[in-house]
Amino acid sequence: MAAEFKHIMLMVKSIPTSLKFYSEGLGLPVKMSSPGWAELDANGTTIALHAAESNADSGSSPILSFHVDDIQSAIAKLEQLGASLEGRVREPSFGKVAAIRTPDGHLVSLLQPTAKSDS
Repeated sequence: MAAEFKHIMLMVKSIPTSLKFYSEGLGLPVKMSSPGWAELDANGTTIALHAAESNADSGSSPILSFHVDDIQSAIAKLEQLGASLEGRVREPSFGKVAAIRTPDGHLVSLLQPTAKSDS
């Protein structure tokens, strides 16, 4: 299966401030909001707002996010094409997450979602 595009992610200093900017300023409907994460609907494309850590660069370029079936094989294939892994593969409760830097320096997020049980 090909990688499935999920959303454009912006690292922001303040979820409430950024949410207000995009929802009230541009009229984008809010899909969901929490202290560290919010999503807006930009005519069918999700703009995700991710709270940046205090020392992180919140004004960096948008991050394209993809779901993949096998994060390790996706990383290996992308590294063969000139990408580099940023940090380590993390394993939060919702799956495996990796940040990849493209040959041009853009950041791409990969998520291998946790398998849902049939029980």
